[in-house]
Amino acid sequence: MDSSGQGAVGPYELLLQLATGGMAEVFIARRARAAGAGAAGGPAEAGCSTEAVEAGGSSAAVAGGSSAAVAGVPASVIEAGGSSAAVQVGGADPCREPLVAVKRIRADLRYESGYAGMLFDEAGMASRVVSPNFVPVLDYGLDEGGAPYIVMELVVGVTLKNLTRPPEMLEIGDALDLIAQSAEGLHAAHEARDSSGELLQVIHRDMSPSNILVGVDGRASICDLGLAYALRRTTRTKTGTVKGKLSYLSPEQAHARALDRRSDVFSLGVVAWEALAGRRLFMGSSMLSILHAVLEREIPPLSSEREGVGQAVTAAVARALERDRDARWPTAADFARALREAAEREGHTASRERVGALVAGILPVPLKLLAPSYGSGGPLVTTESVAALRAMHASGMVGEADSSGILAPRRPSRG
Repeated sequence: MDSSGQGAVGPYELLLQLATGGMAEVFIARRARAAGAGAAGGPAEAGCSTEAVEAGGSSAAVAGGSSAAVAGVPASVIEAGGSSAAVQVGGADPCREPLVAVKRIRADLRYESGYAGMLFDEAGMASRVVSPNFVPVLDYGLDEGGAPYIVMELVVGVTLKNLTRPPEMLEIGDALDLIAQSAEGLHAAHEARDSSGELLQVIHRDMSPSNILVGVDGRASICDLGLAYALRRTTRTKTGTVKGKLSYLSPEQAHARALDRRSDVFSLGVVAWEALAGRRLFMGSSMLSILHAVLEREIPPLSSEREGVGQAVTAAVARALERDRDARWPTAADFARALREAAEREGHTASRERVGALVAGILPVPLKLLAPSYGSGGPLVTTESVAALRAMHASGMVGEADSSGILAPRRPSRG
């Protein structure tokens, strides 16, 4: 393996650090070349191009017949069971292997059992979610030193947080479409089931713009179940502990009460309000003032915040933001349906091409490099892309720290 990289995690070669968060760090990686493969530049497998052989060309390939380029292949994901065995999705072509995102616990936390348990819980839950609007977990395991990692599809995109930073404003129809897609991915997480068909009762608990990825094809995907709760998850959080970003907590989270899926609906309602209004909803100078805002501050109707937003859209978002959870949309799917119906009623059209162009304009350099090879299942490994990523690492380039812990790009200044 080329020494200019960042080493290996299980069977994956780390090429470039892409992001860091409070608990984890994320790398662009590739499946390491299978034993016995030919030297670089010389095909070792019949029918595969030089670039494909450079990618490894083993059963580690993850590609598929889906047209979903951002959130992944909507097929059952085989759990790795704590081993380093790769996951192969149906229809995979070993000559068209994608780069992946490898998430591992930060070095200073790597051998603390609580964090390892949280990472494996995240992998186990995410591997049960099947949706074109949810970033899939492809593999997970322990590296040679016993540290845990998970492998996800690499999304060539940015977070919704990066896409909606003031003074930028999404078109109303585009914002509604992205939130509706996100709600559909969230609903899929809520509906995740175990091997016996029983609901896992997943609650994300950290819905925010940092945990919604938007790809260069305009598709939105939910990511990061690091703080999620499931009835039968292995690790537990302390009773009364508040989890999640304060400005996006539901009232019941702020009170540290028992949660259900409607808590996530409220949090996504906050995201929707902000994406349409172009400003933050619950702000404060301290933790207590933010919590007070979540619990007590009047929520302005969207129709008063932005010209062109009518009563149908205003009402759909307002119902998601009801502090009485019995008055909210009962499911994220209901919220998504209401947003789409409101958009149609008010004549707001969405363009994923337009959104994709916005995303492409603010991609961090490493992902901009990979955009041309982006397709179903992620960007393809090529000799050129591997060499370029290694060169970026050698030059000291790293991803931006972000609370989401995944795929947070540097945003260029716009004057």
